[in-house]
Amino acid sequence: MTAIRALLAGLLMVPALVMGQSFEAGEHYQVLDEPLPTNVADGKVEVREFFSYACPHCHTFSPLIQSLMADLDEQAELVHTPVVFNRSWEPLARAYYTSRVLDVTDDTHSAVFNALHQDNRRISGIDEIAEVMGEQGVDEDAVRDAWESFSVDSAMRQGDRIASAYGVRSTPTVAVAGKYLIDVRDAGGQERMIQVIRYLVEKEYEQVQ
Repeated sequence: MTAIRALLAGLLMVPALVMGQSFEAGEHYQVLDEPLPTNVADGKVEVREFFSYACPHCHTFSPLIQSLMADLDEQAELVHTPVVFNRSWEPLARAYYTSRVLDVTDDTHSAVFNALHQDNRRISGIDEIAEVMGEQGVDEDAVRDAWESFSVDSAMRQGDRIASAYGVRSTPTVAVAGKYLIDVRDAGGQERMIQVIRYLVEKEYEQVQ
């Protein structure tokens, strides 16, 4: 957690670092050939985070992007899209959509990450997910009912289509405004990735006002 706190502290310097600094398309981020539809409130810029609870880098990135989005609250809106790169990630993606259907994501998002990466718990299906969410005060029967629901199944399929449309190949990856794609490798690290996201949000926000 010390490393995460250090990175969060570093974010206080991000506005100063970004001001007057230019990030280059094709070097620090990629531009999609065709913009994709976004789904946020009018006047805001969509920031879509592609992640998996199984990904340790997503665990460390999560508080960073949450801090950034709190700072950009008037300009941008965060949308989570779990990805499934292998079969073991499928129940974790389903866990996210289950929390969203139950409107408890704010209560459970960090808890699932922490159960996996801090407590080293094995989470492979509904029993473990229901237990973790139950520890956050969520009704476990409601979790089980939502798990195989039409809403969750539909969200899973839609998430797969969106990740495919963006060409996501690693996590965490972030899309801004349906136009730009940023990953850790292109940006040059997670803290730098946060700077690029801020730069692109501010660039796009000027255009939607």
